[in-house]
Amino acid sequence: MAVINLIAQEQQLRRIVERKTRLLGLGWIVAGALVGAGWGGLLMYTGALTLQMAHIEEQMVKLRPTVQQLKQVQTELSALQPLVNTLQNARKDTGRWQQLFQHFAQHTPNGCFLTGAELGKRADPKKPLEITLKGVAENQQLVGEFMLRLNQHPELEQVRLDYSQERALSEQRVAVEFQITALIKGTAQPEPEKKEGQSGS
Repeated sequence: MAVINLIAQEQQLRRIVERKTRLLGLGWIVAGALVGAGWGGLLMYTGALTLQMAHIEEQMVKLRPTVQQLKQVQTELSALQPLVNTLQNARKDTGRWQQLFQHFAQHTPNGCFLTGAELGKRADPKKPLEITLKGVAENQQLVGEFMLRLNQHPELEQVRLDYSQERALSEQRVAVEFQITALIKGTAQPEPEKKEGQSGS
């Protein structure tokens, strides 16, 4: 009876070992399949990346002349920028002078005549430009009225009378010669901006 039990136990142990062996073999097969699938996916991904890189390099080769043209255009634009700035400033100044002389034409009193206008030279570029107006008026009151009207112009400041003197035009007619000077707002050159990190010594 004991012999039969030993045989049964051996058979049971053998079955357990066979089952474990099968499971281990199946595990190895599954692991191998997963590794194979991983390698296959990695190879496919690498191939796709290679194709994509080749496509990108091809596009870069095609775009290289365009990029070079863009760089050349940017260089030309940078070279032309000072000229563009000058033209913009000239356009702005032209509009300012047109407004000023239109104001002179509309607001010069009757009996007052302008004979000349000139821009004064400035020693200090931080100060605004001066405009000097010369003219002839029938009397001193008209000169004062003209100065009052000039003071009302938004582009002018510090209007001053340089001189006014009577001058005989004929034996019966006398006129007043005058010269008026005013500063033109917005014509002072802006100070260059200091870069951050600079400190005065």
